[in-house]
Amino acid sequence: MARVLDVGGTGLLGQYIGQEALRRGHEVIATHRGRQAPDDKRIDWHRLDIRDSSAVSALVRSVEPNLVLNAAAMTDVDRCEADPDEAKYVNETAAGRLASVSDEVGAGFVHISTDYVFDGTGPVTEDTDPHPLNTYGATKLFGERVVRHSHSDSIILRLSSVFGWNRLSSKTNAVTWILQKLEEGQEVPLFQDQKVTPSYAKTAAEVAFDLWGRHASGLFHVSCPDCASRVEMGRAVADVFHVSNPKLTSIPLASVALRANRPLAPCLVVRKVEETLKRPMPTFRACLEDMKATR
Repeated sequence: MARVLDVGGTGLLGQYIGQEALRRGHEVIATHRGRQAPDDKRIDWHRLDIRDSSAVSALVRSVEPNLVLNAAAMTDVDRCEADPDEAKYVNETAAGRLASVSDEVGAGFVHISTDYVFDGTGPVTEDTDPHPLNTYGATKLFGERVVRHSHSDSIILRLSSVFGWNRLSSKTNAVTWILQKLEEGQEVPLFQDQKVTPSYAKTAAEVAFDLWGRHASGLFHVSCPDCASRVEMGRAVADVFHVSNPKLTSIPLASVALRANRPLAPCLVVRKVEETLKRPMPTFRACLEDMKATR
């Protein structure tokens, strides 16, 4: 049994990390930003603002974890564009501080990054040179570098369009937004020209613990192997959840007024993680079927 510190434990990925840690028999300490801690007594909750470096250091030193997983970030792409200083502090400075103090106490460290470090001109491996198009991608890229410098044995997972059930808030994601609108009979506008390799939060959580258990380190792409357009994702959601007469509308990315540029096809190649763990990453449809079974 390990002592696991789940930073950003109320976010979508953080929820799955906490549950996966419990499933594996670990002791779980998790952080939340809201005033009220979630009502899961199996987890030792601590309120934390990751921007408070002294509070971060104090918590890590008091917990003395074996493993720290950083799922906290500023992920609102347009908000990052509007407030680059805040994005830089959360995604770079705070991440580096957390990695550094984790290294000081001898804890393993898993950091979550994004496919938005790329410009979206084609499929990308861990060896592809990053070229972010927006502030979010740039701050996450520099965050990766700060983390690697601060904790030489860190594991960095690049994810894309993270999806899964959000049990702690009404905030939607790449799949639940589509499903909610479909089941309400609403029209669902989806980009026809942006292709992604979506990441199931459950898979990402499993991979994080498996890589740590194998004493791996470095950079890994973790997503479904399918490079699909948003419209294709919508069709798959409608099919798996048996939504009849889905109102899916194809629109170009350029038709929506967005503050930040988006990469068109930042499709992650997952060969490295598959070879390391000696198993394939599950397909998008398989992940949707798992969501349906665990609804």
